[in-house]
Amino acid sequence: MDWQIKGLTCDSNNFQDIEILDVLIDVDGPRLFTAETGLCTALVMLVDENDQHARYLVAPTNDEIVSQLQKGTVSVRKAVDQPVVWMLEANHALEPQRAWRTTLSGLPESVLPEKGRMLWPHLQPAFRLRAIGEGLSAGTVPASVIRQVVEGASTALRKAAAHVYKEPAKQGRASNSRKRLYDLPVQHFAYNSFEVAFSLPEESQECLLKDDEDAEMQQIGSALAHAIRRSEGTDNTDSELETLEIELLEALEKLVPPLSGIVTEFEVGGTILGKGDETYRLGRETSKRVKRVLQAVRTKEEKITTLEGLVSEMDRDNFTFTLRQTSDHKDHVCSFSAEIFDEVMAAFVNESRVAISGRETLKNGNIDVSIFNEVGDDSAQL
Repeated sequence: MDWQIKGLTCDSNNFQDIEILDVLIDVDGPRLFTAETGLCTALVMLVDENDQHARYLVAPTNDEIVSQLQKGTVSVRKAVDQPVVWMLEANHALEPQRAWRTTLSGLPESVLPEKGRMLWPHLQPAFRLRAIGEGLSAGTVPASVIRQVVEGASTALRKAAAHVYKEPAKQGRASNSRKRLYDLPVQHFAYNSFEVAFSLPEESQECLLKDDEDAEMQQIGSALAHAIRRSEGTDNTDSELETLEIELLEALEKLVPPLSGIVTEFEVGGTILGKGDETYRLGRETSKRVKRVLQAVRTKEEKITTLEGLVSEMDRDNFTFTLRQTSDHKDHVCSFSAEIFDEVMAAFVNESRVAISGRETLKNGNIDVSIFNEVGDDSAQL
């Protein structure tokens, strides 16, 4: 309680007889609540205390701010970051003793709400992706953009997870604990641009409530943040990106805007990236570098392959299957898109021989399938 407040002392009687309206956080007493004061309706937050005194941050508020706070569209930090705030020192009966008029910048960082911290754990966005471009407002966002954002976010997380947990591809059904790392629940959509935000899995929300980090999600987020930082160079060179492994380059490919069309920029954020409320902005110059480097890496590490074989095992959760009895006499773990799920499932159930084409990773023989046909079926599925 000996920390300094940069501000002007003011009359503490303005906070006499505070009327608590709604308690938002209660841990051994009110920690964050709305109240009527002699100056305004305010958000009041306990920031420090000892045996004799407590200090409260008092910020003007209104119904709209409180509603946004409760819905998870603003963080606690943003809700209390007003042009003028007060610091109130009171006893534990909330009887005012001293007060200061100040701003958040006049207070130590250690007593302020953590950047990006939402009111309740289930409101905390773990990862979010926002497409920016003219005409992306409610009622005008093309379905192609919605699909690009949603699939781009989930695919980027899956690619980053593959990088973090490098191991021979597992046959059969993936564990729920691994799948939850990239198949996150959608928290909300937002317009004026188009954004999708993902919350943490239920298990991680419980950890967050205890103020613990979900180590697995943080590893994936750190890998993504590392890749994004590598892409941020302004000298238009590729040297930083060339140090990344292909999984992270493929993750980046899903987080950069297309070189043409309505989306001109992507904004990436979320707690797993370790930046709180701050975000990364990725534009078309970044897209050019990522695509150029990825093409060069694929030329060295991948080849286009066409094979025949049997779909002997299938992982329906992660869209992979094992191709055996192949024309090159090797087994291959193959990934495929959701669009051809029915065709792959039919071939698996009927034990039909199939022809596939796609990008094969030279070091392990895994194939990213782009064309899938039952042998004798002339209609290619792209």
